[in-house]
Amino acid sequence: MCYTVIKDYSRQEHFDYYRRYRNPFYSMTFELEVTRLKAFVRHHGYRTYLNLCYFFTRAARGLEDYRYRLHAGEIVLYEELHPGLTVPAANGSFSYLHLVYGPDVHAFNRRAEEVMPDPDAKPDLTAAEHENFIFFTTIPEAVFTGFTHAWDEPTDGAPRVAFGNLFERQDQLWVSVGIQVNHCFIDGRALGELTRRAQDAFDSPEQ
Repeated sequence: MCYTVIKDYSRQEHFDYYRRYRNPFYSMTFELEVTRLKAFVRHHGYRTYLNLCYFFTRAARGLEDYRYRLHAGEIVLYEELHPGLTVPAANGSFSYLHLVYGPDVHAFNRRAEEVMPDPDAKPDLTAAEHENFIFFTTIPEAVFTGFTHAWDEPTDGAPRVAFGNLFERQDQLWVSVGIQVNHCFIDGRALGELTRRAQDAFDSPEQ
């Protein structure tokens, strides 16, 4: 859990402004092409949802905006960003699974399979031990055009992402993506840059 305390935050005025809001969160829904990513996971026998989360995390961790948090009353910048997922649990519910990101996608998939909980196990909603996570969920039955996430703390900086069902368009595979972020830390410019980086990551899974 390595981070740097930021004494001269470049968005301090915006942080102070939006921190007064009861609801400083906003969301965006968009589509990403996943043709190459789907071929990659099919070839290696990996889980599609798991790798959507992995490569989206790869894109987000390259942008400082997604690694800022409020920790112990101070704005900090984490060195790392890791994926937290909802995964199936007993009775149609879900559990939280917190994974460690690594640059080797194959090693990541092997480690994830080792700790993947039994889908019939009792739900485990244990919170992440640290704050340097980006959280994911999936609605595999739906191709949605809007999505919002539950949030309990106005200064929580961890982005929330949802993936919908894959769908075909003109011989390509696509997925709907809903992301919700905190305006205290993330502006529209950073959202636009993330969509570009995420598409690049999905287009080159072998790199």
